[in-house]
Amino acid sequence: MMRIVAGWVLVLYPPVWRRRYGEEVRDLLDSRPVRLRTVLDLARGATDAWLHRERVPGAKPLLIPLPLVLPITSYGLLSLWNPGVRDVPSLYGVWAMAADTGALAEALETLATSLFIVAGGTAILSAAPLLITSLAVLAGRRLPVTRGTALGVIATALLLVLPIWLFCQLYYQLVFADAGFPVGPLGDAMTGGFFAPIVIALVLPLSSVAAYTPALGPGVRNSAGTLAVAAGCNMAAWLPVALLLLLGLPQASPGFVVAVTASALVSGWMGAVVARRALRQGRTATQRLSLS
Repeated sequence: MMRIVAGWVLVLYPPVWRRRYGEEVRDLLDSRPVRLRTVLDLARGATDAWLHRERVPGAKPLLIPLPLVLPITSYGLLSLWNPGVRDVPSLYGVWAMAADTGALAEALETLATSLFIVAGGTAILSAAPLLITSLAVLAGRRLPVTRGTALGVIATALLLVLPIWLFCQLYYQLVFADAGFPVGPLGDAMTGGFFAPIVIALVLPLSSVAAYTPALGPGVRNSAGTLAVAAGCNMAAWLPVALLLLLGLPQASPGFVVAVTASALVSGWMGAVVARRALRQGRTATQRLSLS
């Protein structure tokens, strides 16, 4: 267990440090027992690596780490829920005006809802290739450090099951079980945009744990491609929402328009950032696999 925790702590180091020293540290962990003191030393080392990252050859100017950006962005997205999905007069008014177009409005609402569901479902399924590869590593004869990383991937997936299930359950209750807000078809159409990017972001740690282990390269690459598809579906789903808003724009309050626009931008940006990081990890894993 301590070896698995140590693998998680290594993910906290700056990417440039992991690229240069990550494999050496993993080999070092493999050659000796891993205890609680080892994990604490690694945690202190991660703090020092961020404070003095300019000492690492090839280091670039300091950027806010993605593991910190995504929770902040998720909180910002959920903060837009009230002005975006609880403006009852705008929700009813925009939909009533858009519904005058007949089947077009219903088709747009169905398309947006379906794309958001596909985005979240595809994000969850993106974990499958990496989990299958990890199980194959555990079944074969691999170095202990490689097996430890595979165990870390599986343990991380188990930890993520609960928050992902909670978000999916909450989305189902809101949209399909009519548990309060959102109100009406327009609210149902845009609700997925608040949940899908968070689910996409929650899956990213799996490939982050495995990206620097060559044996897990195929799984990382396939998971990254699937996660990028999920992000694309999330971005595309906001287009029919935007069309519905345009059809009923005279009935929308200025605050509602701003909130929906901001929600779409934040939601799409989150998915795009996660997809970019996942694809980069996929390329890194492929390169390490070809060199191994």
